[in-house]
Amino acid sequence: MLLHDGTGGHCGNRDDSMDTPWVAVTIERRQQADRRAHPTSVWGTLRPHGRRQGFRRIGEGCNAYVDCPSRGVTWLLFVVIISSVLDALFTLVFLDHGGDEANPVMALVLSQGHTPFVGLKMALSGFGAWFLAAHQNFPLAFKALRGLAVGYLVLLLMHATILLS
Repeated sequence: MLLHDGTGGHCGNRDDSMDTPWVAVTIERRQQADRRAHPTSVWGTLRPHGRRQGFRRIGEGCNAYVDCPSRGVTWLLFVVIISSVLDALFTLVFLDHGGDEANPVMALVLSQGHTPFVGLKMALSGFGAWFLAAHQNFPLAFKALRGLAVGYLVLLLMHATILLS
């Protein structure tokens, strides 16, 4: 806000003589510190009520975190988690009909029972998907999340093909 020094003229009227000094005064109205002073950390993505889903300025969004995932990333997370659950269920159905687990690590876990198998599968899939979603503005992580969703959909098509044959 520009204020006149009181020697005549109106505030903001630049038609006064050149020798009249103008003083620029800013009035700070914010009560809180600027939240942009520190970027959101990866742990900030765990907060349940974050609002920041994107960035306002060009160039800010690359390799930076936001408070909550975007709509597209949320859909990809949904696809990955649901596909992981269906994959675990289809795997258990195949095992009951004489099939074998193709992944040697998960086959070892299956030797401990169905509950550890499903629990570990859900934990690994869920944590991996969350990690990639938390890094949604990192180009490699977003591509990996899309690749994971596509990979699970292809795997479900393979399960459906085997079930229908």
